[in-house]
Amino acid sequence: MEIVGHRGAAGEAPENTLKAILRGINCGAKYIEIDVRRTRDGALVLMHDETVDRTTNGSGRVSEMTLEELKKLDAGEGEAVPTLKEALEVVKGKAVLRLELKEAGYERHVWQIVSS
Repeated sequence: MEIVGHRGAAGEAPENTLKAILRGINCGAKYIEIDVRRTRDGALVLMHDETVDRTTNGSGRVSEMTLEELKKLDAGEGEAVPTLKEALEVVKGKAVLRLELKEAGYERHVWQIVSS
């Protein structure tokens, strides 16, 4: 049996945050599933929903916000909305990321980040 951390360890820490990812790893997850969306300025961030309304103290569509605007939001317990690159750095050598791309059109950009 293999353990997969869904959105990190979403039951233990705010979903799709670095804290949730680390908690999932610490709980023994070999795989961490995260959701990836693109911001208005092309940054790739972790967010399940189209909007930040449910999971942060802000409101609005991820695709209409810049990375700078997203980084000012609290994703819960003082956690920031992480970028895909930040998530990759956290899991390196500890777990395998399973990426769910929430929209089409930025697959190549994801591949560039993942393969660098």
